[in-house]
Amino acid sequence: MPTLEYLLTPSPEELAQTHVLFLARHALDSSPERRAKYGYHVVYHAIMLETLRGLGFRVTPASEHEVLFGPLDFDFLYAIHSHAIFDGHELLAPAIAAYRGVPCLGASASSRAVSEDKVLAKQLAASLGLDVAKHRIMQPGEVSNDKFSLPGSWIVKPRGGIASDAIVKVENEADWRDALTTISDPRHGGREFIAEEFVPGLNLTVPIVEGFPPGSLAVFEERGRPGDNVLTNEAKRGLNSSYKSAPYDGPGAEEVSEATARMVAEMSPFDYARFDFRYDPDTRRTVFIEVNIACNMAPASAVYRSAALHGIKYEELVGHVLTHSLRRQRKRQR
Repeated sequence: MPTLEYLLTPSPEELAQTHVLFLARHALDSSPERRAKYGYHVVYHAIMLETLRGLGFRVTPASEHEVLFGPLDFDFLYAIHSHAIFDGHELLAPAIAAYRGVPCLGASASSRAVSEDKVLAKQLAASLGLDVAKHRIMQPGEVSNDKFSLPGSWIVKPRGGIASDAIVKVENEADWRDALTTISDPRHGGREFIAEEFVPGLNLTVPIVEGFPPGSLAVFEERGRPGDNVLTNEAKRGLNSSYKSAPYDGPGAEEVSEATARMVAEMSPFDYARFDFRYDPDTRRTVFIEVNIACNMAPASAVYRSAALHGIKYEELVGHVLTHSLRRQRKRQR
């Protein structure tokens, strides 16, 4: 089980020789006005910046990808979700870091493609024998057809979306019109969406932190809005109180853990991630939904709270993840 003996801590030499570029959307501004607009993500990015500095690293914050094209003045790229709207935004940072020979948090760009693209993730899961929700890509031409609809209940969301952004539950023709309006909204930058079969039941998520023994972190249940238990962007940002999470060891926990182990074997290394499932207690159906690499690791997250069950402090977890990532990549470079 993950105890202090498994925790990695940066050496004095690593602290002295590593200049960290912290790339996150809210890295430069955690003002009350920004918190009111964007919610808990602003708080998270501020906490992470403070924690990285508290570990003893020299840290430069940045909020735009343009910094990656400038002078190379850092030794490690700690890039977390920037909430950019262009397709491939999760691939850009690790791809540039690899090109410039700089260690970067998380997986390579090729593995990150599976994390960002919900269709690719489902294809990988299905190839490993996991159940995935029936789904289809929403092509731009379909958006202009206001009579488009599919029978049954669906979740419509961006193909490369994060934090449940722009998610719409669809059950009838009127809902489809609302969904198509959402897809055509200019703020989504022409991104593709997917329609995914709605699976009733529990939201179960499996945190993975590499360097800890496999299966040692607890499965968490994430509770969404009343009625359909859908996780929404507003709730994840702390703008309403519908989101709750707690450790879970009931029916389905073993199944999602085993499914996650199959995915991890194909996708590692990635430093840390979260694998999401829906589990229907009535039918005992376990459905893979998506994988999130370099996901939310705030103090309130399932990743940290699962580690905290073993007495791991927040700064210890952050230090472990960064040190693990730095050492595995520098070892590969030698």
